[in-house]
Parts: sequence; C-alpha cells; structure tokens
Amino acid sequence: MNKKDKVKFVINSLEKLYPKVSAPLDHKDPYTFLIAVLLSAQSTDAGVNKVTPILFKKADNPYDMIKLTVEDIRYNKASWIITYEIKRYLWPVENTNF
Repeated sequence: MNKKDKVKFVINSLEKLYPKVSAPLDHKDPYTFLIAVLLSAQSTDAGVNKVTPILFKKADNPYDMIKLTVEDIRYNKASWIITYEIKRYLWPVENTNF
C-alpha cells in the first residue's frame, strides 16, 4: 500500500466511524464559525453560544464587524470574553484593505 492509498484508507475509515460530525458552536457560515472558535478559546462552548447570537445580530461579517466599537460589542457581565477576544484578534483586521 503506497502513501496515497494509506491516506484514502484513513479518510474512508474516519468517514465510516464519524459519518456526520457537527461543531458544538452555533454558526451559520465559515466567518461566524471562525469568530465562535476564537471566542471559545477563553470560554466554554455554552458561554460562547449565549453571546454570539447577540454579537452576530450586530455584525455577522467582517465588513460590519470592523465598524463596531468595543462599546457596541459589550453584552452584560459575560461580555468581557467578547470584548477581550474581539479587541485582541479582530481589531487588526481594521487595517486590512478588503
């Protein structure tokens, strides 16, 4: 069995073992999934799932996200997670030319 066949075997075996895998983070597209993953690094998935719907109502794409201020993002006492992570990871996007 050559390398290519081994890779196919592993992929097929994994697909049989795990035919339908879903992420525990609520998301609707790759961008919202990325944001949820970044936020989950500092919180539980359940905690992220509580605050992301509110965040995504305000901004569910990078163009709207960079328009938000930290004050726009805050959400009660659980918001430190979002505020910190958005500021840390997403604000540099402001300087990116889309």
